[in-house]
Amino acid sequence: MNRTRLFARFRQRSMAVFGRFPLSIFFLAVTTLIVMADIQLTRTSLTREAFSAGLGALFLACGQLWNEKNQRQKTRSSWLILLVSAVSAFLYYIYLRQINFASDQSAMIRTIVVIFIASVMLITIPTSRTAYTFSQSLVAYIRTFFSSLLLAVVFYIGVAAILATFSTLFIQLSFEWYSHSAALIFLFFAPVYFLSGIPDFFRDKNDQAVTEAISRPKILAVLVDFIVVPLILIFSALLVAYIAANITGEFWLDSLIEPMLISYVAVGFITLFLTEQSSKQWVHLFNRYFPYLLLVIAVFQSISSSIKSFQFGLTHGRYFVLLFGLFAISGVIIYGFFKSASRYIPLILIALGTVSILPFIDSVSIGTASQIRQVEDIIQADNFDDNGRIRTEVSFSHEERNQLSYSFNYLNNINELERLDWLPERFDYYNNFQTVFGFDPYYFANHNSENGEWFPVETEYAYVELDNEQPVTFSVAGMDDMVYFSVYQSEGFNEDKRIDLNQENTELIIQHDDEVFSLELEENDEVIMVFDLSFLQEDIYDLQGMSQARPLEDLTFVEENEEVVITLIVNRFETDRNAFYGGDFTVLLDYK
Repeated sequence: MNRTRLFARFRQRSMAVFGRFPLSIFFLAVTTLIVMADIQLTRTSLTREAFSAGLGALFLACGQLWNEKNQRQKTRSSWLILLVSAVSAFLYYIYLRQINFASDQSAMIRTIVVIFIASVMLITIPTSRTAYTFSQSLVAYIRTFFSSLLLAVVFYIGVAAILATFSTLFIQLSFEWYSHSAALIFLFFAPVYFLSGIPDFFRDKNDQAVTEAISRPKILAVLVDFIVVPLILIFSALLVAYIAANITGEFWLDSLIEPMLISYVAVGFITLFLTEQSSKQWVHLFNRYFPYLLLVIAVFQSISSSIKSFQFGLTHGRYFVLLFGLFAISGVIIYGFFKSASRYIPLILIALGTVSILPFIDSVSIGTASQIRQVEDIIQADNFDDNGRIRTEVSFSHEERNQLSYSFNYLNNINELERLDWLPERFDYYNNFQTVFGFDPYYFANHNSENGEWFPVETEYAYVELDNEQPVTFSVAGMDDMVYFSVYQSEGFNEDKRIDLNQENTELIIQHDDEVFSLELEENDEVIMVFDLSFLQEDIYDLQGMSQARPLEDLTFVEENEEVVITLIVNRFETDRNAFYGGDFTVLLDYK
């Protein structure tokens, strides 16, 4: 009997969701098929198509909820809303076709923001012109999200176990089987189940299904009231103590605490909404007074972020941080002082998100313009000589080096260096920056300041390699032997390699352990030359610029005595502070 009821309930829920969100489910099916095709293809990427179809499903779900809200309107208007949703997804696909989606950060950021805006709209629409609060709508979506996620994870684990068993006992299956299974479960089954859990908010509010959906489940109530709220209070005490102790100093410039503050404000905001339904008196006190503390923290976070923006200029990341600060301050003010208007808080988030993707004032455009302005305030086109290098009479202060390296790194990451038309032709950030400007391209990361004094930051890892962008040629005239070898040394590992050479009764011994890294040349069991290479483990930190390619002359080292000349060419070398090192080398030997 129970099985019959369970099957009947599942069938009823399936029929309901397919009847309620048919177009969204169709687009989810298209998204899944596109991703499965992309898994099979090796030379063609269908990322644009997959994102556009997924956005179509999300837009159409929002359109369906909007139609349910306006259910008294004519059917023609309802279809118009759905048509606009589908056309919006198609227009976004046309936009993505115009750019290189894999490398264009502006397009990727816009896509993420559009998905975020549509998701917030999905939660917000039920609160429009109804007696439901944003808190109740949020609880309903949290319930269905985690239910669908749990089912999808368990479902996939089971399917993966079956595939692994079949692969072990019968025929070896390729990884595509697992990828296709994941696509079907996480891109179709889970979203469809998620949609089936969205209550029909615009039916009678006393409907039992709606009442149950908007009420906090017991596990969420316990989690929020007895775990999250106490942890936030403890964290708040620590944060207030830190701010009070450093209010006149490093708090305002501490880059490490900024993500912590942003996370704190975001989690605190969500917790306020999730505590509205609590019956505990002390949770009510938290909900009443915590917004005032959150407002103070949000103001401090915004001021700190603004100071950092003035220091280095805006980037798209800093742009979003400032927008978040604006949202946090306005949202907390509304929640704390005008709580009856709290349903408008998500609308502020949607409005700010929309601003961040509009042409010319979007995050990447503003970040690019800001960093170009920072660079051009320091460098002019006439600062370069005929060889495309900074003139010797032009020198940069530590602050200018810090700013230039930071700005160039950002512009390179978003593929906007070509906007600096005065740069030398074929300028390559990684290979040419130090040659052109005379300092490390990662100066901003490798140097720090204290009391006005700049000093290098001790890095834990270093890497150099021979520059392969230009042909590497070297003379072997007069050389008697050439040896290519590799080493890989980790802590506690000891090994000697002996290589027989063309010279009769002569061997090259490569010694490397935690203490020794050297070349020994033996003739008739007598050592005639020792070339100590341990200096590389220290010199590399001066040579490298974070995986920096170096010219041949920088990576060539010579040792000689009365009997032989040994030339060492470093093809690649890496090391860290924990006794690890490894690399590839070429050795040329000239016997006298």
